[in-house]
Amino acid sequence: MTHFHPHRRAIVLGAAAWALAAPPAGAAAPRRIVVIGATAQSAPEIIRQALAQGRKVTALARRPEAVTGAGHPNLRIVQGDVREPATIAAALDGDEVVISLIGPRVDPRVELAAMDLYTVGTANIAAAMKAKGNRKLMVTSSIGAEHVVTEKPAGTDLRAMWLWNGRKLYADMAAMERMMPGLGLTYLILRPGFMVDQAPPHTLKIAVDNTAPKGAGPIITFADFAGFVLAQVDSDAYDGKAVSIYSDLQSDWGKNLDFEAMLKMREASGPMENGPLATSR
Repeated sequence: MTHFHPHRRAIVLGAAAWALAAPPAGAAAPRRIVVIGATAQSAPEIIRQALAQGRKVTALARRPEAVTGAGHPNLRIVQGDVREPATIAAALDGDEVVISLIGPRVDPRVELAAMDLYTVGTANIAAAMKAKGNRKLMVTSSIGAEHVVTEKPAGTDLRAMWLWNGRKLYADMAAMERMMPGLGLTYLILRPGFMVDQAPPHTLKIAVDNTAPKGAGPIITFADFAGFVLAQVDSDAYDGKAVSIYSDLQSDWGKNLDFEAMLKMREASGPMENGPLATSR
């Protein structure tokens, strides 16, 4: 497995993009959503597609100025932090489906010292939802949470080291997943593979509750992931499940993935947060 973080961005060489059509005229208004962690790299496409579907969207972020789509009449941007429960409650009206995209910006080349963002943040989100009357929570984990690395790999292969360096991140994701049934909410756990900007579209495969084949090709597009997420807002098909989202497209660094370009993109957006407790960005 070659991915490190469910929201990270990479460059795919020579691939195609996909766009979502607007809803038909006269269609019933779709359910409203709240996107928490709205500066995550998977957030812009989810917000774009949701607005194209005619949804009203509230975007919660520590850095509201970095949220994509500002100025759209159906988009409300709220400053908040999942470590501050009152700011979460302030973003909720009580009838929206909540989509959590929280996750730290960390350097996969550096071992992560500790992690509790997923467990603490999700508990705070759930408490705010129950106080306001919201019922459905969709949380983003990772396909890597299915098999948390426990032994340091031999050698210096960077791809193998990524999973080791981020083992505490994946362990916190796995702990969050175990929390979900006891939160008193309708929930859905999303486990995307390695998400990229562009790739052959519509190649998604779905596996439920730890049934993804070992070594499954992880590459999916942000666009296809967003489409799947938004389809679940109006569906109960996977409620109460952990859904791995992957494809047959195998990652091949230097051919269909540009490792150096991905690292430069991450470094250009600001310092990494591999401190004692990495926080959402």
